Amino acid sequence: MQEVMYLQYSDIDFKHKTVSVKVKPDFNFRPKGWECRTVPLEEALAVALEARLRNRKPSTLVFPTRTGKPNNKMLQACKRIAKRAGLDDSEFWLHKFRATFATWHLQAGIDIRTVQSWLGHKSVETTLRYLQPARGAAIQAKFNATFAEE
Repeated sequence: MQEVMYLQYSDIDFKHKTVSVKVKPDFNFRPKGWECRTVPLEEALAVALEARLRNRKPSTLVFPTRTGKPNNKMLQACKRIAKRAGLDDSEFWLHKFRATFATWHLQAGIDIRTVQSWLGHKSVETTLRYLQPARGAAIQAKFNATFAEE
């Protein structure tokens, strides 16, 4: 939560579509294990954040409170959004987003060391704990393709 809570516009490189997770002495924040890192931003998210920058209130934070302070209610905000979307808000917690991020990228073929780096984990074993097994028709199709004759 703190990585997003203390995210500043200066952490975002809109040209290269990346976010830097780094120490923020002003907020007494340091990434877990002091693991500073750079994470890619999805194209549409980068565009939305850049638009938000143009319309922002006077704060260096990307997601401040109404008064411009760090927002320590991220989970509650996510749950409200889920509820408005007609989803079960009990199915949402902040680490679920990290797990989903890791699982989707690994299933898309991104190597585990890269995902490990993006998450700021020191060991591959920690990254592996976030992963969920693939299920459904998509994995069945991939499985069947491994046996297809050329």
